Amino acid sequence: MRRLVWVLVVLFFMFGCKPKAPEGIIDREKMEQILYDVHLVDGYLSTIYIQDSARRVGAAYYNGIYKKYNTDSVQYTKSLNYYNSNPDQLQEIYKAISKKLENQKVSLKKADSLMLRKAFVKDSVKITKAFKADSLAIRKKMKPDSVSKAAAENQIKKKKAKADSVLNTKRNFSGALQLVPTAVQ
Repeated sequence: MRRLVWVLVVLFFMFGCKPKAPEGIIDREKMEQILYDVHLVDGYLSTIYIQDSARRVGAAYYNGIYKKYNTDSVQYTKSLNYYNSNPDQLQEIYKAISKKLENQKVSLKKADSLMLRKAFVKDSVKITKAFKADSLAIRKKMKPDSVSKAAAENQIKKKKAKADSVLNTKRNFSGALQLVPTAVQ
């Protein structure tokens, strides 16, 4: 019985006590959120060509992040140094950040494909309406004899073939766009 009690006490201390960050250090979950936002801002700032503008804009974004998480640059730097000295914890944080970025990339690809599909449907509806209007106009101009009727039908077939080729080209183009990987900044 004594052995069981000692084993339970040892297990309690091994698994019950998680190492906490020292005083003044941002906790792991909050630091993960801050670093995620900081890396998004860094990605955006890398797209700004003029360095002075990037610094000016970046300072405002970073101050907004500090305000959002109720911290300041000193506490952030101190916490970042602490996590840099504990690579296991930092690796866990960056695994979670990578997963969030991958999820965001997937959702952006899905949104892009939906936008392309909506644009394709709009264009195909326009082409179909134009084709119907043109074919009705041609049929009204048709004469009752069979020769002009055959010529008009040939015109209709040509217009339909042209409309079909435009639609096929758009389908191929939208399919090619889905194969092109998009970069997430």
